[in-house]
Amino acid sequence: MQIYMFFSKILKPLFFGLFVIFYTPSFSQTFKNDSVKLFVDQSIDLIKTNAVDTSKIEIIKSGLYSKGQNLDQISELAPLYAEVFELLGDHHGGLKYKDKTYGWNKAPGVDNAYLKTRLKSETTVVSQVIGKNTGYIRIPGNSDFAFKKVDSIANDITTHINEINSTKIKAWIIDLRTNTGGNMYPILLGLKEFIGSDNVVFGGFRNSKGTSSGQWEIKDGKMLIDGIELVRQVPLKTQIKKDIPIVVLTSCYTASAGEMTAISLIGRKNTSVIGEPTANYTTAVQGFKINADAGLNLSTDYVVDRNQKVYKSNIRPDFEILDGDNLEDLMKDKKILKALEVLKSSTRYYF
Repeated sequence: MQIYMFFSKILKPLFFGLFVIFYTPSFSQTFKNDSVKLFVDQSIDLIKTNAVDTSKIEIIKSGLYSKGQNLDQISELAPLYAEVFELLGDHHGGLKYKDKTYGWNKAPGVDNAYLKTRLKSETTVVSQVIGKNTGYIRIPGNSDFAFKKVDSIANDITTHINEINSTKIKAWIIDLRTNTGGNMYPILLGLKEFIGSDNVVFGGFRNSKGTSSGQWEIKDGKMLIDGIELVRQVPLKTQIKKDIPIVVLTSCYTASAGEMTAISLIGRKNTSVIGEPTANYTTAVQGFKINADAGLNLSTDYVVDRNQKVYKSNIRPDFEILDGDNLEDLMKDKKILKALEVLKSSTRYYF
């Protein structure tokens, strides 16, 4: 059984490319410390075998050999892996060495000052009815990396849906603007009936070779992620109407599990994404042990949606709305207002 874990937050050199054209190193340098060479070789093997993008593996190996051969100890080598992950284009992973992480601290493409100040306080699910017939639920990120809270998180989402759902609800807004990541399993389970009905494959993973390495589906009423059945304890009191209009809200802080949740709904009938381009953590990350003190977290797979679109970068919304957020008064929130406009125009029975 293979578990994919998603982390909320934790990588341009041009001259290297020119260098390799004219010179291919033999990698026969003598290392000052054999343990440093062993560490480099083990990490290179893990990257070559598992990373989703290995196009610059020779540049990475050349750099580590060149800079590592005169080092006295591994602690001096570890900081070099920040550049390794930048060359891998992997800001979702990193080298874990003792109590530190060395990765690519990629600067965000955009910023949202208002939401940034709200992230620390946005720790619980929020739900309400907007107007007379629009259900609204805001789902934050979580820290359930050890898979100990799958039931409680999924049940909490479903409980909030039950509190506002009724036959009067004609459309839904699923707000992922403050979902910075965590464990996607309980979020998908809580939103199961929104994602689809029986016999739908709503997403999955593709490895570096472009072959399927995991599948998300609903089959015979059961949600299966990579073959693992997810069971929710709290049932819906009122069923979600099939193909009910949905708007998914995103921000530049929607990351990792938040992005996976958005992708699980993309391609669904009557579904739009509104907001900001997401944070670009759309890879599956797996951990690989090097020794007792170190390991690599590598992006090993890209995510695909139900239409088999591969996400090698962030999610671009159908309607881009930058800033204008107001979580205290949703009727003054520009993304909410655009969502209501889209919902009104997309269905005859909405209002």
